[in-house]
Amino acid sequence: MRPRWFVLALVAVVCVLIATTFVPTPRRDVAVLDRLAPRIERANTLAPETREAIMQLVDRARARTGGDPRYDLRRSVTIERVTEAIKVKDGGGELSSTGQGLPAR
Repeated sequence: MRPRWFVLALVAVVCVLIATTFVPTPRRDVAVLDRLAPRIERANTLAPETREAIMQLVDRARARTGGDPRYDLRRSVTIERVTEAIKVKDGGGELSSTGQGLPAR
């Protein structure tokens, strides 16, 4: 039978691994937004629930980490790209997702 300290240490290590894997961080949020941006730009429309979830992710990503200025620049560019893509989907932009002008009405 294993000593009690071994089991307790194993439980502690598992808890730390779960916390570092599943707890979102601002850097991870920006990485997700980076991967989502091209999909948002290509989408014809966005469901309101999807738009709301993306904007919640943007709000979480806006939190400053106080670290590397290059990361802050990447974060601001990514947030701007995603918010502009959402504005275009809302009809506030100049171009459609195919890169052509809006249809005449």
